[in-house]
Order: sequence, then C-alpha cells, then structure tokens
Amino acid sequence: MEPSPVVQAWELGLRLRQRREEIGLTAAAAGRAIGIIQTYVSGVEAGRVKLPAARLARIVDVYELDPEEAAELEELRIGASRRGWWHEYSKLFPAEFIRFLGYEAGAEEIRFYDNELVPGLLQTEGYARAVIGGGTTTIRLTEVQRRVAARMARQARLHTEHPIRVAALLGEGALRQQVGGPAVMRAQLEHLVEMATERPGQIDIRVLPFAAGAHPALGGSFQILSFPSPRLPDLVWQEVLTSIDIIDQSTLVNDYQVTFEEACERALRSEDSIDLVRQIAKEMT
Repeated sequence: MEPSPVVQAWELGLRLRQRREEIGLTAAAAGRAIGIIQTYVSGVEAGRVKLPAARLARIVDVYELDPEEAAELEELRIGASRRGWWHEYSKLFPAEFIRFLGYEAGAEEIRFYDNELVPGLLQTEGYARAVIGGGTTTIRLTEVQRRVAARMARQARLHTEHPIRVAALLGEGALRQQVGGPAVMRAQLEHLVEMATERPGQIDIRVLPFAAGAHPALGGSFQILSFPSPRLPDLVWQEVLTSIDIIDQSTLVNDYQVTFEEACERALRSEDSIDLVRQIAKEMT
C-alpha cells in the first residue's frame, strides 16, 4: 500500500506533539525556541502544515530527539510532502472532504453504518452516478461525472497488494431504496454479493433488517477508520445534509465504536445477510 501523505503528516504531527509534551514545553515555548510562531507549531502538530527539512532539523535539536527517531520523522516529512491522487479534485470538494480522502487512502480498515445508502467504496458506477446526480441540488450537472470518477478512484484501495478491509453494516432500507431505478439497484445488490463472496475476510456485509427494530445506530450514518500504525488512533467520519466532520476526540470515537458493535449484535449473520441481499435483488424488476 502506498502511504498516504495526509496520514504521514498526521503521524509526524502527533509524534512531535508527544515529544514536546514529554520535555515539558508548551506550544508557545516550543515556537520561541525553534524560531517560529505558536500557530505554526499547532498547525504542524495537527498535520495541516508542511515542514521543510531545515525546520524539522531545528525541531529535532530543540526536542533532543535521538538519530533513529529523527530519521523516522524525516521519512514521514518526505512522505507528507507528496501529493495524493485526490488533489486533482481539490477544487471540486470541500477541504475537509479532501482531507478525509487522504485518511481513507491510508486506512487499514473502515467500518461503515448506513441506513439509507450503500457506502461509496462498494458502489457501482451506475449507483454512484444516481446518488451524486440526484442527491442534492447543490451539485452542478457538469460536476457529476468528475465526482463519479473520484468515487471510483477511491475504490482502488480495495484492489492493492494490501487492500483495505471493509465492514459494512447496512440497514435494510439501504437495500430497498431504488436508487437509479430497479435495474441500477439490482446491479448494485449483485455487486455487493459478488464483493462479499469473492473477498471473504476483506469485505464483510451485515444487514440490520427492519425486524431488528430500534437499535443504537439508528438515526445517522458514520464511518470508523483504523490505521496500520499503532501510534495512530481511530477516526470517525460523519456526513450529514449541511455538514461534514472528522471526529478525533477519543471519548467520542469510543462512543461510535461501542455503538457499531452493539448494532452489529442486532444484525443478521454475514451468510444470512448475503442471502437477504440476493433475495431483494431478485425482487428488483
């Protein structure tokens, strides 16, 4: 898997902040010692400001980092300076969504919950076009094809040497909502079956049937992203009608993790879920 520059910048920032706190420096004091302003220190630690090599070297001196860790940080800095494929679409999407694409590109596993839609990583092109073209009045018709192309580009992570793992928890409504009409929806459901049966261990699809009634996740979709580095905590991505949000507060992330697991307990088993998907696909006429 090609490392994601967004994830590398995030890890670099986290490690620098941890070291700063270990040696008892505030961000303001660190900035004075390094010769930069406090907001620059905070931006680097948040993974949002790129570091030139000379400035990282100065930080290494001030923070008294050993040569081995300094080399690891320099490798992260170099990686963070690269441009990901998603930058091609930076004028099309909000900055926070572009940032999310970088996190997604570097994630090891994503857990989805959605009661209305199939997740983007598992969408067919026809389904994606129907969702994007009919989902909101704020999207120009001239943008639809580029947005579809971006969504399809994201799916490359499913087919790399170290592919991303997907655990999709879907409400039955997401399978029955005829996005794009019966033919498009049937193809989408057949695609879900194909992905789950051909990639066991990588893609797991569970369905919360209508009969499950009320459950902890009812009311909103979300995604939980996990990363290969043990230094990086999970993140939550949530998107609603008027806002998008990357959630990194540990207590909130834990709430989403618990909610996902408790909702999974109400869901059908994987085999039964796929049987239900097949059954609904046959009904799409």
